[in-house]
Amino acid sequence: MPHTYHTSTPLAASAATMFAFHSDPRNLGHVMPPTMTVTKLETEVPAKEGGLIEIHCRDWGFIPMQWVCRWKTVQSPHVLVDEMLQGPFSVFVHEHRFEPQGENACLMHDTITYQWGRSWWGNLVSAIGVRLYLMVLFHYRHHRTRQWAADQKG
Repeated sequence: MPHTYHTSTPLAASAATMFAFHSDPRNLGHVMPPTMTVTKLETEVPAKEGGLIEIHCRDWGFIPMQWVCRWKTVQSPHVLVDEMLQGPFSVFVHEHRFEPQGENACLMHDTITYQWGRSWWGNLVSAIGVRLYLMVLFHYRHHRTRQWAADQKG
């Protein structure tokens, strides 16, 4: 059974600015934690529904991960949804929503639907381990995204 994780953060940039930033996977390096390194990235820019993203990375310097994702929904400037087609999860869908909060601000929502494995063991890992990982990862990503948005004003 898939699990859902949701978090949001206010940003000092418009929904259109943040949509453009997140619709370009080459910007992942700005928000990834220092423990994770992208070793290969193939994608089309700008994002378009059905477009593919291939990411190879290493976490903690030695854990290799390979993802192939597809842009499931691209509705500028408010909604981006990517879904994993190949990778470490049996289900992984990441929805970005950008809610305008005035002319130069927005509230960014991240909703992740995920499942690691399909057995009772996979369900336990998803419910505890993956959820904790996502909490830490998105806390960091939102911190870095707020910094990036604030830097766009200066």
